[in-house]
Amino acid sequence: MPDMERPTIGPRFILKPDWDEMPQPRRVMSGLAKLLGIGFLGSVIAWQIFSALSEAAGYENILESELEQWSAIEQLILIVLIAPLLEETIYRLPLQRRFHPTLISISLLAGALFFTTVGGVIFWLVLFSAAAVGMIALKPELRETVQTQWSANPRIPIYSITLIFGLIHIVNFEVNWSIFAVLMAPLVVSPQIWLGLMFTIARVRYGWWAGLALHATHNGLIWSISSLAG
Repeated sequence: MPDMERPTIGPRFILKPDWDEMPQPRRVMSGLAKLLGIGFLGSVIAWQIFSALSEAAGYENILESELEQWSAIEQLILIVLIAPLLEETIYRLPLQRRFHPTLISISLLAGALFFTTVGGVIFWLVLFSAAAVGMIALKPELRETVQTQWSANPRIPIYSITLIFGLIHIVNFEVNWSIFAVLMAPLVVSPQIWLGLMFTIARVRYGWWAGLALHATHNGLIWSISSLAG
C-alpha cells in the first residue's frame, strides 16, 4: 500500500472519515499520545472561544459542584474508569467497518440502563430500538444491505454519534432554555464534540480498547489539572 493511501490520525479523518485500521503493529502509543495532545489543545481552544457565548446563552456549568459530593477517590473512579467505560460502550463500540447489529443493540441497551429513567417513555423507546436493530442479524439480505451503506458512508454514523456524544454533555450545565440557548448548544459542547472525534479516531484506527484508554487518560489529565488548580 503506498504511503499516501495509509490511514492517518490527522485532519483527513475529520474531513473525510473512513473505516481503515492502522496496519499492525503501528506505534499505537505514539499515535494515542498525539491524539491526546490534539484533543486536549483543541478542547481548551474551543472552550476559550465559546465560554463567554455559553454564559450569554444561559448555560452554567454545574459539573464541578456536583462532583464535590464525592471524595477524591470516588471522583477518580467515576471520571477515569466508570464514565469512559460506559461512554465508549454506548457511543463508539459499533464504530468499525463491519456492521454488527449486536454491538449496536448492546450500546443502546447500555444507554437505556444508565442514562434514561427505567420504565420511562425514552427507556422503552431505546429498548425497542435495540430489539429492532438486533432483528437485522436474523435477516441476511437486510443485514447485507445495511452493511453496504454502512461501509460506503462512514460519515453518517461517525458524525451522528460524535454529535450525540457532544450534545449529551449538556447535562453538565444548568440551562435557562430559550431559542438562543438551543441554537448555541452545539457550540457550547464543541469541546466534547472535538474530543469525541479524537476518541473515534483512536477507536477506528487502533480498536475499541485504544479509544477507551485515550478517553480515560484524557479524563484523568483534566481531573488532575482541576484538582491541582482547586
